[in-house]
Amino acid sequence: MSYILDPRVKLYLLILGAVYISLQLSFPLELLLIFIYTAPFFLAGLFQWGIIFLLIYLIQIFISIYIVPKINLAFIIFIISFLVFGLRYLLPSIIAGAYSMKTTSVSEWIAAFKKLRLPNWLLIPLAVMARFFPTIREDYHHIRQAMAFRGIGTGFWDLIKHPVKTLEFILIPLLMNATQVSEDLTISSLTKGLSLPGKHTTIVKLQMQTYDWIYIVLGILPLILHLGGIFS
Repeated sequence: MSYILDPRVKLYLLILGAVYISLQLSFPLELLLIFIYTAPFFLAGLFQWGIIFLLIYLIQIFISIYIVPKINLAFIIFIISFLVFGLRYLLPSIIAGAYSMKTTSVSEWIAAFKKLRLPNWLLIPLAVMARFFPTIREDYHHIRQAMAFRGIGTGFWDLIKHPVKTLEFILIPLLMNATQVSEDLTISSLTKGLSLPGKHTTIVKLQMQTYDWIYIVLGILPLILHLGGIFS
């Protein structure tokens, strides 16, 4: 049986991820934080994604301990340090974002925003943004299919051999379509009555379960331990 966190808990983890970026956690607390953030993938049955993020973290640790101290070139150290240490701080937010995108539909996000009683001036842009990126992703796949149908390469090596041409065929249609997509999504949201006052009904039923409340405590546990001076 798979367990998927409530969208409100996912939003809570995303906000906490932004807080953890500004903290200098000790290695035990950092390790605990990564396990807390990757565990929802395993609970949801997304074992591949959980293993991928754990491997990324372990590779960063290995590079920072065994490779970075042996490099003498300042420029290379600067680049590797950004990829290793900078991304380590961003990793909890990246993990929470990936989990939210993989396990949450747009309807669930909108239902969660309504549960949080967000005002209409904030709800409508968030609803448009939640639908914008999946729509752009579909357009991107359609563009690549059209390019492949016309014999234009869309793979990695095509991008390396003809970067300007490949990006031109992909980016220009996406940029031209982005404005129209945002306008259509805004009109769609208004048509569905998001701007109307009063209580709205929804077919998506959100209810906090026991594991959701447990994860609210687990998410803030590294912060409490850090502020309490434990493992610091």
